[in-house]
Parts: sequence; structure tokens; C-alpha cells
Amino acid sequence: MEAAVLPRPADITPELRRFLDSRFRSQADLAAAADVEAEIRGRYAELEASVSDLSVRLAAAAAAYSSSCCAAGTALSNVRGCLAALNASTSEPGVTEAVEVGSEEMLFEQLSSLAKEVARVELVRDYAETALKLDSFVGDVEDAVSSSVTGKLKSRAESSLKTYHVPIGYLKTIEDILSSVTKTRPQWTRLISAVDHRVDRSLALLRPQAIVDHRALLASLGWPPSLSGTNFSSINSGKPSEIVNPLFSMKGDLKSKYSESFLSLCSLQELQKRRKARQLEGHIVNNQLRQPLWVIEELVNPIAAAAQRHFSKWVEKPEFVFALAYKITRDFVDSMDEILQPLVDKANLVGYSCREEWISGMVITLSTYLVKEIFPKHIELLQEISSADASSKQSQARVSWLNLIDLMISFDKQTQALISSSGLLLSVKDDDNWQRISVLSVFCDQPDWLEIWAEIERQDTHDKLRLSMENEKNWNTRFQGTVLEYGSDDYKSPAITGVIQKGLSLLIDRARPIPNIALRAEFIKISTSPLLSEFLGWMLQRCQEAEGLTALADDNALLKVSQSINAARYLESTLTEWCDDVFFLEMENIDGRSGCIFQVEINQLKDFRVQWTEKISTVILRDFDARSRDYLKNKRQWQEKSEGLTLSRAFVECLDYMQGRIAKLEDGLDILDFVTVWRTVASGVDQLLFSGIFSGSTKFSNGGVERLHGDLSILFAAFSAWCMRPEGFFPRLSEGLKLLDIDEKQLRDGTCTDNNRLREYGIRRLTAAEVEKIIKNRIYES
Repeated sequence: MEAAVLPRPADITPELRRFLDSRFRSQADLAAAADVEAEIRGRYAELEASVSDLSVRLAAAAAAYSSSCCAAGTALSNVRGCLAALNASTSEPGVTEAVEVGSEEMLFEQLSSLAKEVARVELVRDYAETALKLDSFVGDVEDAVSSSVTGKLKSRAESSLKTYHVPIGYLKTIEDILSSVTKTRPQWTRLISAVDHRVDRSLALLRPQAIVDHRALLASLGWPPSLSGTNFSSINSGKPSEIVNPLFSMKGDLKSKYSESFLSLCSLQELQKRRKARQLEGHIVNNQLRQPLWVIEELVNPIAAAAQRHFSKWVEKPEFVFALAYKITRDFVDSMDEILQPLVDKANLVGYSCREEWISGMVITLSTYLVKEIFPKHIELLQEISSADASSKQSQARVSWLNLIDLMISFDKQTQALISSSGLLLSVKDDDNWQRISVLSVFCDQPDWLEIWAEIERQDTHDKLRLSMENEKNWNTRFQGTVLEYGSDDYKSPAITGVIQKGLSLLIDRARPIPNIALRAEFIKISTSPLLSEFLGWMLQRCQEAEGLTALADDNALLKVSQSINAARYLESTLTEWCDDVFFLEMENIDGRSGCIFQVEINQLKDFRVQWTEKISTVILRDFDARSRDYLKNKRQWQEKSEGLTLSRAFVECLDYMQGRIAKLEDGLDILDFVTVWRTVASGVDQLLFSGIFSGSTKFSNGGVERLHGDLSILFAAFSAWCMRPEGFFPRLSEGLKLLDIDEKQLRDGTCTDNNRLREYGIRRLTAAEVEKIIKNRIYES
């Protein structure tokens, strides 16, 4: 008997080598060789029994199919016979006259039932053929998967890679059939469910084995490459990368094996994607069908594990962590486009970019490390407040936190530049895909950390703004560049508003990279709302101080209030303009919020501005009322005769005072609020003078009418500096004067009491009672 020839070492597959190593760890284990042989033979016998069982099941299925075919053939023969008899009965000579209506109806009923029977038989035949076809393909898949798993002990690695194409081909055919059945025969749910169940069991064996083989092949390529000795000074210097890329060094047979393994995994993922799409058809799936690219995951995971060992050395130096992560990402990204992307396209994996998947994988790796190692230490540092130097530690902790955020934002800009540098944008630009390439996505899973970040940013900005708000120079100096969009004047807002605007803009810019709309809105709300509320409090305090000292009777007090009104107007306009930006429009209707994110603050600023402009108008009217009291009490002046133009000196002094106060406001108040103030004052003066002059039983002679003409002409002239037709802003006084100018003849004719005639004279604001009183008090001299 000849001795068995041992295989060459090169012919022993890695799987077989691992199997033998596990059984024969030492020379003493050779004594158990017979037991190992018995175990292998037992497993071989079990597989043979499984094959025999499958053969029996196949024969039974074939017999069932044959029986169904015979039954269908018999039914079709009966149908054919019935149709032949019907044809013969209708073709006999002379029967057309003899057949009764009842017989015709019976034949039609038979035709309907026969048609239903034919359709039922056809459906059964179709179901049987489909079930048999699927059973055959599923059996082929199970056989191929079984042989690919068990064949590792006796077949070579290169042949095992090729065996994956066989079951994958069968699986694709099965999926094609199931997709067709789902569309044409949706009622066959049990058949589809049974086939899916058997396919799931096969995939549960096939995918892990394919991944194991792919990992072994990557290890033979030298992946992951060594990261030791990485020089961070070359990251931005443009020098060649110091990390060797094994994907570029693949050649010959090794490259062919890797490509085959790569295509197998891609084909499996494409198949899985199709199956999920079919199973979830009709449901709202959003982005659930999208999974990370498996082949890229197999590249990322080992190099991420190698990088973690370096990361752990730099917990106190996070800038090194980000530098290494970016270097790895950048140095291998070109190979994703040049080597791997063509293979993904060949596998028909639509919507996947290897460059984007590689960057996403490294971002997720870095994010995971930040969540587990970096952020908890910063949180712990922020919570250390028991020691005597707690304030100093808190300040250092906040600075460290902000430095970490700066590193994260900078890293996101670099990675997004790597994506855009290839001329490609994100495959789908939404929050889900944005989160995949942003390390700031850690806040999406930890919203309480976002609140901490927003509060730290708010506190840091507040500390800077408080010094500016306390500086009186910033309130007295005007902020340049605040031109109104619809006027020639400017807001005349103090310089402090520029500082506030810049602080708010910086906070908003910090929120822009956050890859979630709702979280961006929350960050902006937490960080900016308290600052706007505090600034509003400062303006209110300054106005109340000015009101309390001089009751706004002093020009300096008016100027102080005007500064706050101008600041409120400018911030209100700025926030409104921001709300029209797309960045803020996206935040509307988020989490039940309606309208602009700054709507509450805009309303508060508007209420403040309206309140204090009304107070200024009230102060001016109150002073005018006090100064014109003697003028209005002098009723005799309207009955005195006048020679030429006569003016009331007291009234001129009142107008001079009022005009001076309004002119001061014109210099200090923004144009829009200034217009509101002088129009309010004009309306108040109109009401005040009309009530004082025409009330009671005051009589007007011709001389009194001339005097009133002169006084009102001075009043109109005082306001002509701010409008073209000042009399239009004193409607009651103007109409009262028109009534006094009516001729005595017209009064006697009674034409002035007619409403239509009054409108012809321009009387529209006065009531009938007021018109009658003024007419009765008119004294005409002969």
C-alpha cells in the first residue's frame, strides 16, 4: 500500500491551516488524528444526508407538479369537449329556429362558468410552475452556499472566491421572479414569505463567509498600513504622504482576487438593497434603504482600530487626533476614486460614491471616539466647581470646549472640501447625509451637549458685549453704514448696535455647520435670545433714567431716548432682514414653531420703540398744552377788530418751543420714527387747538377770523419743513376755518347745513353738531 502524498504547503488554504492549527497545537495532539478524521467523516456524512434529503424533496415537488399538470390537462380536455359539443349543437341544420330562449340563457351561463374554471386552472398552473421554479432556484442556492462553506476545508482560496458568483447569480434570479410576482400576483403572500425565509437563511451564511474571505484577502494585501512615525507637519505642506497605500501596490493575481471579492460583496449589497426595496414597497422609508458601503466599511474598520491606539495617547491634545484623522482620510481618498469606484459602478450599486463613503466612515470613527473619550472629560471638567479656584477652572474648561468645537468645525470644512474637490456634491443634500460627513453630528445624538455648547458660546459673547454696553462712548457715537433701504437718511443708531449685530452674527455662524435644522434653531435660540433680552433691558434702563431725571423735558434726555429708539429700530430691521434669508426660512414650522425664529424679539423691540415714541410725543404735547393755556383762555381775541395781519404772541412762542423740540428730534431720531413723532404731535395739536378754540360759545368776528387765519398760517408754516401740505395734518382746524370763511348769504340760504354741500366745501371730518355750533358762533359785521 502506497503512502498518502501530502499536499504542498502552497496548496493549503488559510481556512484549512487554521482548522489544523486549532486541532494540533502540539506534537502530543497527533495522537488524536484518528478522532479528527472521524469528526470530518461525520460532518461529511451529515452533508451527504442533507443532499439526499434535498433530492427526495425535489422528486416530491416534481411529482406534485406532474399531478397538477395531469389535473389541469384533464380539466382542459373537459372544457374542450364541452366547447365541441356546444359548437356541434349550434351548427345542426334547422336548429336556429327551434332553440328556445331558456336554452340560450343556459348556454351563456355554462360559458361563464367554463371561463371561470379555465382561469382558475390557469392560475393553479401558473402558481405551480412559479413555486417549482423558485423551489429549484432556492435549492440551488442552498446547495451552492453549503458547498462554499464546507469546501473551505478541501478547496483552494481562489476557487472559493469564484463560488460566490454562483449563489449570487441564483439569488438575483430569485429576486427577479419575486419582484414580478409582487407586482402581478400580490395575493401570493405566503409563497413570497416562504421563499424570503429560505433566502434569508442562505444569506445569513453567505454574507459572513464572504466578509471573512474578504478580510483575509485584505490582510494578505497588508491592510491596514502602519501608521507609526506619521509626521503631522506634512499635512498642509503639500509634501508626499508618508503612509503607504496598499491599494495602489496591488498587482497581478492579487489584484484580480481582490477585485473578485470586492465585486462579490457589492453584488450581495445590491441584492440586499433590492430585496429591502421590494419588502418595504408602499411604506414611507425615507433613507432607511441606504446603508454604508460594506466594502468601504471593511477598509475603514481595521484602519480605525489602528488609529484608535494613537488617539488614546492624545486625549489632552485633541488637535493631534483631528490631524491624524484628516491625514488618513486625505491620503487614501484618491484610491477610492481611481481603483474602487469603477468596481462599484460595475456592480450596479447606484447612488454610492466611494470617496464619500470613505470620508463618511472616517468621520464616524472620529465622532465615536469623541463621544466615548473626549467629550466626557470636558463635561467632567465643566462640572468641577467645588475648589477655591472654581471660577478659573470654569473659564479654562470653557476655553477648552470652544477650542474643541473650533477643531471640529475646521475638520468638517476640510472633509467637505475633499468631497467638493472631486467635482461631486453630496449624493443627497439633506440632514441625514450631512450628518454622515460631519463630526458635529455628535450633538444630534446628545442634544444636552448642544445646550452646554450654546450656553458657553452665549456666556463668552456676553462677557465681550457687556463691556461694550457699559461704555458710554458706544451709545454717543453713531454706527456707520446703516442706511435705510427706502430713504436717504440712516438709522442714526449708536455704535453699540454694530457690536451687538456682530456678536449675534458670530453666534449664528457658529450654528451654520450643525447638520440638523431643528438643532440649529435651538442653538440660535439658546445663544441669542438672552443677549437680545439683556440689550433690550439696557435700553429700557437708559430711557427710564432719562425720564426719571427730567421727565424728558431736557434735550439731552430726549437724545438719550432717541439713541435707544434708533438702536431698537436698527436691530428690528436687521432681525427682520435675517428672517427672509433661506437659512432662517428653513427653521420655520420646526417643532410646532411658526414664523421667524426671532419673531418674539422683533415684537419686543417694536413694542419698545412704539412705547417710547409715544412718550416723546406725549411730552411735547403736554408742554405745548401748558404753554398755550393762556392763549386758549383768551376768548375775547376772536371778537376784536384787527387792522392788517395780527398774530398772537403767546401762540408764536408756543409754536417756537414746539418747533425747536421737533427739530432736535429730527437731528437725533431715525427718519421713520421721527415721522411718526411729528405726525402724532400734529394730530394732538389739531385736536387740542380745535377743542380750545371752538369749544363753548366762543364768538368769531371778522377780525377774529383774520387773527385765526394768521395764527394757523404760522402753525402750518412750522410743519412745512417736514411735509408739502401741512394743513392736511390739521384736518379739524382747517375745516373749522373753512366754515368761518363761508359768506353770510350762504348761511342764510341754509345751504351749509346740507351734507352734500358741506362736502363740496371740503368739510368731511366734523360732525353735524360741530358744524352747527361753529356757524352759530360766527358774527358777521355790516
